[in-house]
Amino acid sequence: MHSGDEGVVVELGSRWRAGDAAVLLGGIRRALARDVPLTLVHRGAGGGSLLQAASGEWPRLRCREIVQGRHASFRPRSPRWTQYRLPTPDPTPDPASDPASGPVGEPAGVAISGGLGGIGLALASRLAAAGHRLWLLDRRPAAGLPAAALRRLAAVVTRTHVVVDQVDVTAAVPAAPFPITRLVHAAGELDLTPVGELSDDDLERLAGGKAGALRTLVRALAPAGLRSVVAFGSTESRRPHRLFGGYALANELLRREAARLRQEHPGMRVVTAEWSLWSAVGMGAAAAAMAGRAGFAVVPPDWGVQVTEQLLDERRPAPEEIALGGPQPTPDRPLAAIGGVGGSSLAMDDASVRRLVELCRPGRAARHRPVGPRDRVVRAQVAGHTVYTWGSGCRDWNTRTPRRTG
Repeated sequence: MHSGDEGVVVELGSRWRAGDAAVLLGGIRRALARDVPLTLVHRGAGGGSLLQAASGEWPRLRCREIVQGRHASFRPRSPRWTQYRLPTPDPTPDPASDPASGPVGEPAGVAISGGLGGIGLALASRLAAAGHRLWLLDRRPAAGLPAAALRRLAAVVTRTHVVVDQVDVTAAVPAAPFPITRLVHAAGELDLTPVGELSDDDLERLAGGKAGALRTLVRALAPAGLRSVVAFGSTESRRPHRLFGGYALANELLRREAARLRQEHPGMRVVTAEWSLWSAVGMGAAAAAMAGRAGFAVVPPDWGVQVTEQLLDERRPAPEEIALGGPQPTPDRPLAAIGGVGGSSLAMDDASVRRLVELCRPGRAARHRPVGPRDRVVRAQVAGHTVYTWGSGCRDWNTRTPRRTG
């Protein structure tokens, strides 16, 4: 970390390492104390998501992220968003043509980390219906699950061969009970702590856990024929909100780790699916209903598990990284991929709202309210044939009602 009268510079390396949390938090604190800009420079380590979350907590904090290019020239790296049309999910799984299957009629072995969580069990139910063998890995014991989750697990066990292992996949992975060719990494931790209250040790633990677990799982399963991986990330890694700093950083590092594994294992399909909140299941289930009313897209569980099933199939074309959120009710409705929550967006200018409309409704012109002189954030939500947009200050977004404009 370097500091002077003109600002604070934090330099990290090509990947996140032990001690980086203390350096980055120290840079944030020093920039705030001196009221100077903060610049993060790295060659792939990451950390920009934490700066965005910190800027949401302290509007006076001025931050930028610079990524060193291949030719040693420092340049900002902004994501390139493209429209991608997901295949239409099938209403029911077919064992003979299921994307997670091997040859026709032969079930595949699928490992699910976080397999006893709400999303893990929803996905297990879908794959069990097609007869695939399931290896559910989770830190919690099955006996300690709530009654509803135990009933769901019991239903899965009656439909297919299921092995449940209580294990912390960030540390080690036991021997697989049968050949595993598909992996869904859905394990994670949601800790909503302001950046200002995060200790160095807390951030260190949160930051590397999810990415480290992915590498541990792939290292253990790859030699035995692992062919496809879907890593569950979050759209918070792209544009985090207040309190989501540690969570956003963990998912940013997960995305970067998946990219490294893709290079190390060119014959293996590794897809990073960055989701919005899932409704009714998962860590954010309690907040999903409120988020939906506030204009954020939420993922219906039935739709989410069908899309996951399709992303597992290396024979289908799919992006290496995709931001996902909201239902896809008709085959001709594309899923928006934009800097913000999939299906809705936090846009800083009117042009970004127009781009959202174009992505979600190709070929259709929709009116929306222009940004006013006092509007700091414009929010847009696409629902059916209507586009809702509204503007507000960054602190009162959840108290405003969207207006129908199209």
